[in-house]
Amino acid sequence: MTGPKPVDKAAKGLNALVDEFTSAVKELVNAGEETAVHLAVGGGRAISAIIDATGEVTKVTVETAGNVAGTIGSSVSKIAKREPNQAEEGKKEKN
Repeated sequence: MTGPKPVDKAAKGLNALVDEFTSAVKELVNAGEETAVHLAVGGGRAISAIIDATGEVTKVTVETAGNVAGTIGSSVSKIAKREPNQAEEGKKEKN
């Protein structure tokens, strides 16, 4: 058998994609912006996360395609309103 296996090719391509994605998110965080991240995955699923201006990932979920549209809407709404996340509220209450 010659050449890399298809899985190795896919892994290399995914690593390059993740590196580019990470770089783009870092630029947003460095600019002081909160961002919602939605990664579509085969099989009708998506991985969603919200990254605040400090770089902390505040919410990560894996959802079906049917729920993604609602998640995108609520994420955009949360960012636009600058609502604090539940973790920050809990920290403030403890202090």
